[in-house]
Amino acid sequence: MSQRYSTTVQLPVGRQKTSLDQRIAELRAKKPVYVNHGEALLLQGIANASLREQRIIDGKFDLD
Repeated sequence: MSQRYSTTVQLPVGRQKTSLDQRIAELRAKKPVYVNHGEALLLQGIANASLREQRIIDGKFDLD
């Protein structure tokens, strides 16, 4: 029988979150990556879906 491993991730103790300003600086310093047209459309769709207003009505999700 194969071993089963835990799927939980334990973060190191004392790890600090980066501030928004630090994250922006990291992204600005990052080298640009080529994205083809299909990937651009996919990323645009993901971004659009994440910004849509989401409400729960009668136990169902309503995405506007």
